[in-house]
Amino acid sequence: MSVKTKLARQAVKTTAKHTAVGTASKFARKPFRSVTLLTIGVLAGALVGWLIGRSGGDDYPDPIAQAPAPTGVVTNSNSTEKASETGAVS
Repeated sequence: MSVKTKLARQAVKTTAKHTAVGTASKFARKPFRSVTLLTIGVLAGALVGWLIGRSGGDDYPDPIAQAPAPTGVVTNSNSTEKASETGAVS
């Protein structure tokens, strides 16, 4: 493991500990405010997630369209066959 990776992991670990201790300290001093802010954050996150989920359907391309059916069939002029609009010979 490189020195950079070790330092980065240590920084993340230290930041996480610092955040946890600070959050616990604030919760101990002002529990109502902490719960209120946490609830607002959860609701805002849920709303944003729901909105992103609802708008996510436009990212997919339309399926490939099928080729149109032939409009007519070339028949023998002496034949009694007739071509329908869908190209089927009757």
